[in-house]
Amino acid sequence: GNNYSDEWVQEAQRRGLLNLRSTPEALPYFIAEKNVQLFLKHHIFTKSEIYSRYEILLENYCKTLHIEALTMLDMARKDILPAVMRYTREVVDTALSKKALSEAIPTGVEETLAQKLSKLSGCLYKKIEALDEALLGAKNESDPQRTADYYRAQVFPAMQELRAVADELETITSEEYWPFPTYGKLLFCI
Repeated sequence: GNNYSDEWVQEAQRRGLLNLRSTPEALPYFIAEKNVQLFLKHHIFTKSEIYSRYEILLENYCKTLHIEALTMLDMARKDILPAVMRYTREVVDTALSKKALSEAIPTGVEETLAQKLSKLSGCLYKKIEALDEALLGAKNESDPQRTADYYRAQVFPAMQELRAVADELETITSEEYWPFPTYGKLLFCI
């Protein structure tokens, strides 16, 4: 079945199964005493190997999210925001050109689109700043588990919020300005 559906979550709960949705939630069970004893009993790992692997897995989780967040910030700052600003300028220039030619020419579409692009650009900028702040906050943690929990609770949601705004901008920005292949091109043209 679908282990991601709401029905399965309820079924798992009914059966008394854990519903661990992220790496930081799951990894403490790796070092749970009953699991440590199982590894030791069957000579799979020594106690120090178990704890080393636990810390390595936490560190890998944090480093992966950190790299992905930095990449996301770089893409948003250097590619998406400038592209949207260029497209917004073109839309505004089109509206101004129409008005200069004749006040009778309607410019409602351009004005609405320019307002939406400007609003979303401002929102994108705020989300960039929020993700940047979340990444800086991760440096305050020294315990590997707390660091991983911080990345899951602060950095990952900030990344999702930034992506949501960027995805919306992708749908209204002209393809010739958008700096990356669109989802449609990735799905149907490559």
